[in-house]
Amino acid sequence: MYPSVSIGYFISPHGFGHAARAAAVINAIYEKWPFIHADLFTTIPEWFFKDTLCAEFSYHQFASDIGMVQRSPLEVDLEATIARLEETFPMAEKDLEALAARLQGLGCRLVISDISPWGIAAAQKAELPSMLIENFTWDWIYEAYLPQDRRLAFHMEYLNDIFSAAGHRIQAVPCCSPDPCACLETAPIGRRPSAARDEIRARLALGDNESMVLITMGGIPDTHRFIAELAAYGRDVHFVAPGSYPELAAEGERRGNVTLLPHRSVYYHPDLVNAADAVVGKAGYSTLAEVYYAGVPYGYVMRKNFRESDILESFIEKEMSGVPIPPAAFESGAWLEKLPELLTLGKRVPESLNGAEQAADYIRRLLAGRYELLEVVDVDGRVRGAAPRREVHGNREWLHRVVHVLVFDRHNRLLLQKRSMQKTVAPGKWDTSVGGHVDCGESIESAMFREMAEELGIRQVKPEFAYQYIHSNVFESELVFTYLCRFDEEPRFNRDEIDAVAFWEASEIDAALGSGRLSDNFEHEFSLYRKWAAGGH
Repeated sequence: MYPSVSIGYFISPHGFGHAARAAAVINAIYEKWPFIHADLFTTIPEWFFKDTLCAEFSYHQFASDIGMVQRSPLEVDLEATIARLEETFPMAEKDLEALAARLQGLGCRLVISDISPWGIAAAQKAELPSMLIENFTWDWIYEAYLPQDRRLAFHMEYLNDIFSAAGHRIQAVPCCSPDPCACLETAPIGRRPSAARDEIRARLALGDNESMVLITMGGIPDTHRFIAELAAYGRDVHFVAPGSYPELAAEGERRGNVTLLPHRSVYYHPDLVNAADAVVGKAGYSTLAEVYYAGVPYGYVMRKNFRESDILESFIEKEMSGVPIPPAAFESGAWLEKLPELLTLGKRVPESLNGAEQAADYIRRLLAGRYELLEVVDVDGRVRGAAPRREVHGNREWLHRVVHVLVFDRHNRLLLQKRSMQKTVAPGKWDTSVGGHVDCGESIESAMFREMAEELGIRQVKPEFAYQYIHSNVFESELVFTYLCRFDEEPRFNRDEIDAVAFWEASEIDAALGSGRLSDNFEHEFSLYRKWAAGGH
């Protein structure tokens, strides 16, 4: 069994936008760390993650957030929202303790919230690092409703204290309330399509000259009152409307120039966005991000009296091709009058790196540094898992990668380093010229250059690969990649790690073999080097 690195992820069930953003980040982490495991805490349907995530995950149904109670995709119910908030906050201490114990039992190394306050509070209780990923927080949203109901004041202050306590904060553009103390500001975070545009259009049986318009209102079901108007619009435009037809099979139903789909269909939503010639619907964060990266024109509908709307609209006007559609015009079908204008707008594909990749890089660096993660590999060097260094050392079943460099001078003497007496393994013994672990996510060659610079100050030499082997002892098992180089200058060795360095003649090494002066690792290395040099390795 290979070890995984588990992340607890608390996801707001306010629509599907927060879940889509979380999935984009998890998939981006997985691309370079295939051993990642996500423990998801939310009431978003489990199928959403089954259809979206590449990484292994466990689903924990948990009411992770209140957010805003919605009457429809465009209208909030303030009274119902306040009632739910007053039922939930302040959090009961016994519930937090149970949640913290659950996170510890799952072996979570980090707890991320988008934008659930429960995750941050439970991580504190469990003494785990916490991270908030957001483009707004609920206290900022509630502030706009204070003139209507002062009962929100307590919940604003309470949630602000929790959100402010997050150990790490990543803000995703378009960001509603920029925080100069945030650890990172990313480009928009959006899911990437999984299928080519032409493939999706072929599955939808679209003609070569047929325009596709995707109508999407996010994760909150809506009743489209304009289906008849779509059917009468004309055969040169095909409309695809997912999300409001739960009675349909996953394949959906085609009615002339209209395809109706349930929320869970045979089509991945980012694929539909990417295949469209225009997207029409509610301007929520995840739809905006997916449309932004697809570069297609956006007929956007802003939510009534929702504070985020102005920020999103400003971003669309500045960075995207779009046409605003008033909510009343959308609901009545009058928006079809704007469709010719929308379809004449060209694509505007951004050059920026997806914010999911930026967030994933930060998370990987955080975890690798905090826990000194080492990758566990198979005998062919393929990464199968990862665990903290203290757990990999002491487990002979977990093979991890190491680089060695044998440094020779012009007289063919081999440089050895005398290990510090503070070392756990082979203290005070003479060892290979350069040796060190391959860091989590690091290439073999990068590790080689890094170790040479760190241990001996050698930067301008490029070693050549010689051979690889497995070295095992009672303490650990290593897959060693050995390189050779020549270097005649005086090494500037790291005195915190190394007590001394010296060039040794082969005869001197022979005399020291078995005497206890040399590390067992080096004695193994030297025997393999001799076989390799003689052409027998």
